[in-house]
Amino acid sequence: MKEKILRNKNLIVVLVLIAVGLAIGLPLMKSNIDVYFDDGIQHIARAFGTFSAVKENILFPNVISSFSNGFGYSWNLFYGPVSTYCIILIYLIFKNFIISYKVFTIICLILSGFAMYKFTYAITQNRNTSILASILYMAFPYHLTDLYTRNALGEFVSFIFIPLVFLGLYNLFYTTENNYYLTIGAVRINYKP
Repeated sequence: MKEKILRNKNLIVVLVLIAVGLAIGLPLMKSNIDVYFDDGIQHIARAFGTFSAVKENILFPNVISSFSNGFGYSWNLFYGPVSTYCIILIYLIFKNFIISYKVFTIICLILSGFAMYKFTYAITQNRNTSILASILYMAFPYHLTDLYTRNALGEFVSFIFIPLVFLGLYNLFYTTENNYYLTIGAVRINYKP
């Protein structure tokens, strides 16, 4: 019975975070919301160019040969490919790069809420506090500025990993578990005088 209650509480947490993430991110899906300004156009163009290169059997294109009147452009040298391939996977469903870009940013928003929940829950062991911290993190003004104005996809994706890094540091220094997550290079040293 206790396990069923815990599963229901976890399901409620998941549903609340998804609902809040959708409430914050769904206005982006309106057709009058333009994602071409700032960095948005280049991320959409990177996804389009990378998809074109993949169709030509070039799996990791550093230079997208179809850009710049056939001379090529090296956008993929400056940005990591993971976000681009995620947009392309979503494109396979929606068949529209703009919608795929918007859906990917909403997914990133929701995942950042889950990451903050995990970090806060590890510290507080309180579901309500963790849900509140997650909601505040998803609705943080800089987060929303990146979502609706700047279209800085690299920063937006990094909001998922920032709480996980702090969770790794917390686990490294305050727990005996070996869950360091993304605290790469951190090594626990057991010093015994």
